[in-house]
Amino acid sequence: MDLFLVYYFLPLLFSFLWFLNLVKLLENLKQDKNIQTQKILGCVLSIGLTFSVLLSILIIN
Repeated sequence: MDLFLVYYFLPLLFSFLWFLNLVKLLENLKQDKNIQTQKILGCVLSIGLTFSVLLSILIIN
């Protein structure tokens, strides 16, 4: 049961972090700062979000 909760909340965590990264990226873009870190972190978070959603679907089915 605990593993189910982890796979249920993992996509929520990744989506929350992805959104915060997007907000920070837009702020840095508006201020003409370097956005290299936000782009790399966004790619990593997108991969994590994709795999966590796929794992959640596999666990539920």
